[in-house]
Amino acid sequence: MSTAPESTSSETTSSGSTAPGSTAPGSTAPESTAPESAPPAEPPVGTVTWWELPADDLAVASAFYGALFGWTFAPFGDDADAYLGIWSDGTLVGGLYRAEPSTPKEPAARVYVNVADLEAVLAAAGAGGGRVRTPRAEVGGDMGWWAELEAPDGRWLGVCTSVPARDPSVSA
Repeated sequence: MSTAPESTSSETTSSGSTAPGSTAPGSTAPESTAPESAPPAEPPVGTVTWWELPADDLAVASAFYGALFGWTFAPFGDDADAYLGIWSDGTLVGGLYRAEPSTPKEPAARVYVNVADLEAVLAAAGAGGGRVRTPRAEVGGDMGWWAELEAPDGRWLGVCTSVPARDPSVSA
């Protein structure tokens, strides 16, 4: 992706409501009075600078991922019905896009989201209509633990943590 789509200023919570202090989708945002900050430094060549998750239904996917990771979502680019920006703690970190029916469920690249409580996220995935594909497993070499989950539409996502399991019998 050579350029990121233009963002709007509204943020939608995982429940679909507008986040406090933001404008509703489709409405005009007030002019910002915040001072402009210097643009971020150019990332090193060869590093991941953007990631996107495909979804069959943006409302279902944004509710699912919002509940798991606390992300908020905002319409992004020219087609707000097809693409949402993913925000974490006020920072735009990626995109959620409406996948074509022929889009494979398996990813072209693996993405792992760092979490503080792996077991809680895996439980929330099941409660939110997803499922655990691979339970907690050790990465090896003192690098932490990982697991795989499926979103309700069957698409894969990895999660990882450096925090040991609360119950030592859970970890491999």
